[in-house]
Amino acid sequence: MRWVRIGSAVLAAQMLALGVPASVAPLWFFDWFPFGAGWVAAGGPYNGHLLSDLGYAYLALAVVLGWAAVRPVRELCLAAAAAAVVANTPHLLFHLAHAEALPIVDSVAENALLAFTVVVGLAVFFGAYRIPTGGVASTAQQGVDLPRERA
Repeated sequence: MRWVRIGSAVLAAQMLALGVPASVAPLWFFDWFPFGAGWVAAGGPYNGHLLSDLGYAYLALAVVLGWAAVRPVRELCLAAAAAAVVANTPHLLFHLAHAEALPIVDSVAENALLAFTVVVGLAVFFGAYRIPTGGVASTAQQGVDLPRERA
């Protein structure tokens, strides 16, 4: 369950890192992200409305992923990880199909980061199946004895 928490937290942090600047300062995000490299700007013309809406969606996903990291209940973790995979997989596929928009080093870095988010999302999803149905708290409430570490 530790990996589910860590993976959910990593994905939540990624969504926050994208969502905050995209929603608060969409033009700056468009021109700057990441670190002045202009990855977003390479994808086409600026549309502040769409970019800020994307930022809000990333923030919403960050909330759910963060919640799963703090309270790793099986169903919540499955839903949060599935949402992350659904958001990140087509994003990765788009950038793989349009790799020529960026210099090769930036394209490789961008696609490696996107692939990382898909892999982490899948790991969280499949790892969540190891969480008892209803979560850890409910198994203790049901009188199920979990193995304890020896002192």
